[in-house]
Amino acid sequence: MPLTLFASLGTAYRFLWNERRDLFAYAFLPVLLVSFVQIAGLWATGDWQLHFEPQAPPPPPVPAEPGAPAVTINFGDVDRTHLMAFVANGVAAFVAYVMFAVAWFRRYLIGPEGVTVGAAMRWGPRQWRFIARFFMLVGLVLLLGLLINGPISLLTSVNPMLGTFGQAAIIVGSLLITSRLLLVLPAAAVDQRFGFRDAGRVTRGKSWYMLGIYLFSLLPALFALVIVAQLLAALSDSLTGPSLSFLFVVLLVQQAIMFVAIASQVTALAEAFRQLAPPPAAPPANTTI
Repeated sequence: MPLTLFASLGTAYRFLWNERRDLFAYAFLPVLLVSFVQIAGLWATGDWQLHFEPQAPPPPPVPAEPGAPAVTINFGDVDRTHLMAFVANGVAAFVAYVMFAVAWFRRYLIGPEGVTVGAAMRWGPRQWRFIARFFMLVGLVLLLGLLINGPISLLTSVNPMLGTFGQAAIIVGSLLITSRLLLVLPAAAVDQRFGFRDAGRVTRGKSWYMLGIYLFSLLPALFALVIVAQLLAALSDSLTGPSLSFLFVVLLVQQAIMFVAIASQVTALAEAFRQLAPPPAAPPANTTI
């Protein structure tokens, strides 16, 4: 059977539906963690009440006077509470993603493993290896983008239109490279020796397939997130006043949908890994006569 994008996505979505009870169990702790940190940050900064105020139209842009100094950002003026809330939200979201992604990769590629959800989500060396692969991938893509950005800047100085096409080519090329190298993440989750060179080798000629896995697996859940956000915004307008408990429920619903999107992408990527990456060689059997 030929490898196609829609067949892989269909397999991933069927798995999510069939294993929806496990999906709820695996995503429960990450959803609760991220939502709690977010509501705590909004409460500490006092910004939670802003979610219930009507949005004011943005002010018209003020043209800069000739010779006016450039606008600079003084980081000393940044409120420490807002900065700590921002950092805490980022750390919590990333930790929750790693916990869930590693556990769900293994759930798809290996199976239940006969362990509890708490044991599957427990932090250990496997999660640190996953993080190392993740940041190596990000660093590699950024390095390639910086190396290519030099010639593009020269094109922009010669012809702005060529520079625009060059910037678009950088974005598309970065997405293609990133999607092909993403196979190192499921390999790290299942403790398989599979590096970036291996990922590039097995995805040769399948760049657009991997880009489709990377992007289209997220679309249904993100589309649902937009619809639910509109419905929740309408409900908040009907409230008589700000409600911190209602905002916490909203965050729980939004994060639940976000982790369904993450689960869709993880499952589709795991299916691509199962199709493209050869299974590890079995150790030689020790036989005695």
